[in-house]
Amino acid sequence: MSLLFPSQEVGSIIGKKGESVKKMREESGARINISEGNCPERIITLAGPTNAIFKAFAMIIDKLEEVCLWPPAPPSLPAGSRQPLPLSPEKFAL
Repeated sequence: MSLLFPSQEVGSIIGKKGESVKKMREESGARINISEGNCPERIITLAGPTNAIFKAFAMIIDKLEEVCLWPPAPPSLPAGSRQPLPLSPEKFAL
């Protein structure tokens, strides 16, 4: 599975010294490759058994939600509600 992400979002997936992506690799069992480069978008490739790929994908989305939802939702939203992620479906290539 290949995912296309804005470069500024990829840093949160990689984490300091690569710790976040390393943890995702270990916990999911998937091979996670992030393209190099100084371009506006980068490709994240997930490979391995289907269940490992889905687990890695879920971990990436969780990390993005964690980063994109800060600051917390405004008080006008009901408790436990989340704002939708500001990512458009066109950013993902399956």
